[in-house]
Amino acid sequence: MTDDGPADRQAVFEALADPDCRDILATLDEPLPAQAVADACDLSQTSTYRKLERLTEADLLAEATGVRADGHHVTTYERDCSGVWVAVEDERPFDVEVLRERESPDERLARLWQEVSEEV
Repeated sequence: MTDDGPADRQAVFEALADPDCRDILATLDEPLPAQAVADACDLSQTSTYRKLERLTEADLLAEATGVRADGHHVTTYERDCSGVWVAVEDERPFDVEVLRERESPDERLARLWQEVSEEV
């Protein structure tokens, strides 16, 4: 995610502040339907849908629709981030970046050096 504005930043912060949302993010290593998420996280179905919506709006989850063997549609949810980078700068109160892929230590170091060189 690129930082698209205060509303996006607020959505990410609110989602990550919710312990149930964090539990869902930790659970979704693979696509799961809402009922499986509710069972895995010990949440009611209503609460699960509300948390999934919050995480999707924060751009932290990917939602997909597939067809089951019986012909019915099923919506699955999958974590669509590997981390969140928050920087506090003088000119802007916060800079938020949702990391999409896991970075190797070399990639992370290269990104940090690039950000440092941009500051100097």
